[in-house]
Order: sequence, then structure tokens, then C-alpha cells
Amino acid sequence: MGFIVDHIAFSYPDHPVLTDVSLTIDPGHFYGILGPNGCGKSTLIDLLMGHQRPNSGRITYHERNVHAYSRRRLAREMALVPQNFYVNFPFTALEVVLMGRYPHLPRFAAPSAEDVAIIEAVMERTGIARFRNRYMTEMSGGERQRVIFARALAQGTPVLLLDEATSNMDIHHTLALMEIVTTDVKDAGKTAVSVFQDVNLAATYCDRLILMKNGTIADWGETDSVLTADNLGIVFDVDAHVYSDAFTRSRKVSFRQRHAIHP
Repeated sequence: MGFIVDHIAFSYPDHPVLTDVSLTIDPGHFYGILGPNGCGKSTLIDLLMGHQRPNSGRITYHERNVHAYSRRRLAREMALVPQNFYVNFPFTALEVVLMGRYPHLPRFAAPSAEDVAIIEAVMERTGIARFRNRYMTEMSGGERQRVIFARALAQGTPVLLLDEATSNMDIHHTLALMEIVTTDVKDAGKTAVSVFQDVNLAATYCDRLILMKNGTIADWGETDSVLTADNLGIVFDVDAHVYSDAFTRSRKVSFRQRHAIHP
């Protein structure tokens, strides 16, 4: 089993965020979470990670409450690539990626030869080996995101959670990292759950979608059944045209504004 989200609700002190959210996240699929700003997408990721506790309902992972796991155990099961990652200390890219191996190391133990080999392979795979000795404080936003993505891969977890993880990247590196995720999902049976702002990027790479609006689930399931003009109109309040694109061999969406925006 993967995740079961069972009638959860969550509020911050000043406002509610999620209301009666239920869904199942099965292993071996790439899920995309889509919805307007402020609808609760990132909060849902935080709850899946156990970073927040729902006010009601529960989230189970492998039939066990997420909060019943130790932080170390969860770090061996789930890796997160956040939208923003701030580093105020002069860590190198190599040092940051190496942090991904910490959940697997005995206390006070140095990385083994196997850990170093994993780090080297991940840095080559993600194309960041050439700035292994560069400081994070000297990198662009996109370069930092690539390093944090590599750190998550180095954790070697069965679940990868992405919160707009390519928001600062150019299209070349965005596509390269999405290909890595889909390869790991298809070939290694991993589970990926990603928040997207780009509907077409999600449609290209995700085999399942979760549509959210106003803190609830509007629809979820197979991409071909969820990605419809009616659903997109309801969720985003736009007119949408959904079509099959032969070039990418995936569904694509064109949008136009439905209503004028008044100040």
C-alpha cells in the first residue's frame, strides 16, 4: 500500500486550508497536483511528509499513521524537493547532496564507499558533477534546485515528493529531471507526487492527476479521465481546449480567459 488520505482537514490559526480531503496514492505512479494558488497543494505535500498534523482525519503510509514513524524512518521512505531552499552557510554542492545519505548512516559514522559511489552516480545523472565544489551561496536559483533534487535522489527513497521542484529551472533542465522521475517510477516502481503550476508539464509526465480547489479535491485519477475541459473550467475558471499532441505523445491544453478581471 501507499498513502491513504482519510477525510483530513487542516487549518492554520488564521484560516482553514483543507476540508474533508480523501484520496489514495498507489505505489508505482507519478501523481501531479494541480489547482489555483492557495488551494492547499503545498499543504497536502507537508501533510504527506508528516511535517504537519491534520486537525481531523488521518494519513496512513503502508497502513500505518504517518506520525507513528520516527523522523529517521520517514527520511528513509520519503524525500522532498521543496520549491524554495535557502542556504546561508557556504556548503558545496557535494556536501549538500551528501546530506541525502544521512538517514542511512549510523550515528557519528562517516559515509562509506558505497555512499560516495551513490553520490557520484546521482551527481552525474542530474548533470551537477561539474560544480560539485561550488558553494550553494554562489549558485543561481535553478542550479540550487538541481542540487536539492540530487540530494533527494541520493536518499534512495521509494517515495519522492516535489513541491514545484522545477520552478526556477530552464526548460532543458526541467525536462531532464522530469525524465529522471518518470524513469524511476516506471523502472523502479517508485512513487512520485508533484505540485505543478504548468498543466501541460503535468499532462506530459504524470499518469495520474489530483485537481484541487478551495481546499478540497475536485477530481483525481487517471490523467486521461481527469484532464478534461469541464474539470479545468471548474478548477481554474477558464475556457480550456484539451487535445492529443502527436509531437509529445501526450495530452495538451490551450486556455483562454473566461471572465475579465476587475480590480
